[in-house]
Amino acid sequence: MNEPFGFQMQAPADWTLADLADHILFTMDFDGDHLSQFSVAATPSGRRTPLGPDDESDGMDLPLNSLFPLPKHKKLFYLYDFGASWWFQISKQGKPTTAMPGVTYPRMLAEQGRKPLEYGEDE
Repeated sequence: MNEPFGFQMQAPADWTLADLADHILFTMDFDGDHLSQFSVAATPSGRRTPLGPDDESDGMDLPLNSLFPLPKHKKLFYLYDFGASWWFQISKQGKPTTAMPGVTYPRMLAEQGRKPLEYGEDE
């Protein structure tokens, strides 16, 4: 069995969920042509609270620094492609720091496992 793919990166605290979604899809080499949604829940299959201040917003304009810290026992999830159900768990590590001069963000810190193909081997 293959180790699940995961990655760790540094991103600006004022990034929006839209910025984060774009970078996740870029990192995964996914096309970005499916619906997606961020939510807060204890588990991906648990009762989810979709992010968005009202029915007319999908929450993608929310900055990351407005979401953390999350409520106790809750995690931030990103669901891409409601049919294939690609789930990503997002966590914050450490305290926000100021950007270092000359460093391009987001900055990839680590990758582990084999990156999955969006459409599988045969598609």
